[in-house]
Amino acid sequence: MVDEDIQDPQVDEIDEAEEVEVEEEKKSLEDRLTEAVEVEVDDVGSLRKKVTITIPRETLDEEINEQYGELRREALVPGFRKGRAPRRLLEKRFGNEVNETLVQQLVGAGYKVATEKEDLKVIGDPLIWVREEGAESETLVEVNKAIDVIKIPDDGSLAFSCEVEVRPEFELPEVEGIPIEKPVLTVTDEDVDTQVKRLCAMRGTYEAASDGKVKADDMLTVDLTVTSDGSELKKDEQVRLAARPQVVEGITLEKLGEVLSGAKVGDVRSVSADIPDDYTKAEFRGKQADFEIAIRDIQRLKVPEFDDQFVKGIGFETQQEVRDWLKSDLESRLVEQVRQAMAGEVYKYLLDKTEFELPERLSERQTDRVVARRMLELYRQGVPPAEVEKHMDEMRTSAREQAAHDLKLAFIMESLSEKFEVEVTEAEINGAIAAIAQRQGQRFDRVRDQLIKQDGIANLYVQLRDEKIVEQLIEKAKITEKEPEKKKAKAKEKKTLADKTTKSRPKRKSPAKTKGKKADDFADET
Repeated sequence: MVDEDIQDPQVDEIDEAEEVEVEEEKKSLEDRLTEAVEVEVDDVGSLRKKVTITIPRETLDEEINEQYGELRREALVPGFRKGRAPRRLLEKRFGNEVNETLVQQLVGAGYKVATEKEDLKVIGDPLIWVREEGAESETLVEVNKAIDVIKIPDDGSLAFSCEVEVRPEFELPEVEGIPIEKPVLTVTDEDVDTQVKRLCAMRGTYEAASDGKVKADDMLTVDLTVTSDGSELKKDEQVRLAARPQVVEGITLEKLGEVLSGAKVGDVRSVSADIPDDYTKAEFRGKQADFEIAIRDIQRLKVPEFDDQFVKGIGFETQQEVRDWLKSDLESRLVEQVRQAMAGEVYKYLLDKTEFELPERLSERQTDRVVARRMLELYRQGVPPAEVEKHMDEMRTSAREQAAHDLKLAFIMESLSEKFEVEVTEAEINGAIAAIAQRQGQRFDRVRDQLIKQDGIANLYVQLRDEKIVEQLIEKAKITEKEPEKKKAKAKEKKTLADKTTKSRPKRKSPAKTKGKKADDFADET
């Protein structure tokens, strides 16, 4: 039996009117929003904008009516023929689903329309300001999380604000005939020694610190509390933390390694730092954050010795066999290393010849993009994960100059990608993942899953795309061979020795003057 409050004597007339409307050709959602939305853009930092998007009530009502019109035609509601269920019943049963669908469509399309109308060349996805239930203030969150919080208002317009990062404006330099020095490389004993150390590190494991005290690069399990101005920003237990400078909760702790050094399990250490101007809670930006770190466990990386037991454990008979295998592997990659060196020449040229200013302080998201690119480079070179993690922390904290260098290069390559038609296939991405897995001694699916979690697949795509762009630039470059520095140094040393020998050696006397000299005399003179 149907409830009385959903009976509607004009249902059939409304249905017929809606069916006629459906038959009419309609504009896309983006086209409709382009005509309706209001956009306001404010600067909130270098290369960062706050975009406020307002969708008027009239447009909201049109979209709501369209959603329920489609729902009525498709929904199967007990007691009604298909396409004949009253609107009020649909609102009761499907209101939450319609709200979620509308928010997702309106936020996505509204953001796209706003950036196109304002001609904003954005980088990556936006962060959206929302006030979660029970929260005292708004917080920047990712799009997926924002969609769960934003609701269609019962009255008035729908307005939401987001923060985006934009590409700087600049002109690309001339890329025809870039001067490149092609190095002549050889594999040295020092190169093999480095690979031996990395091979051992690949099989290292974290164990409880034998002395019970924190040393540099130890991995700790801690309870973490972060406060600012008496407000608790974060409280978490069993957090994994390295004893070195790094970024924690978006805040750079340059002295973290010093503060934790020498601590024991049960100790509580404190450290303070300034909150960056892109922190998710705007009211705390620029203030001081205080960290309280309670140490629960100390783990230290134990790297196995390169001895006969280790050698036999990886399938070899002698240490020399391992060294020969590593040298052979390095020699097989010489062509790749030469290409990398030439690519470095291309990158240097692009950086030197392209002028634009970067922000004085890189945002966390900008730094993360740079770090992710460098992480992949190191993985593809066969660098052990523990060494990669350490390098990443260094880049996030103290190596700002290098991070800025990489970010500038990323902007340049993004512009070049619009100039060159380059495609990266799924097979090429899988091939790169397989190479990483082989050098790390891990399964393909494990490495792939790890990259997916770290947003590494997208960065791998960009890296492979950039390599293809560089290949095209190298083909058009002016290339000269460059003698290795070590070879130059040895040649210079030989020349210096020869010059000294020539200066100290007496001139050979003419036969007339040496008549009667003994062989020993000649030997002394020479």
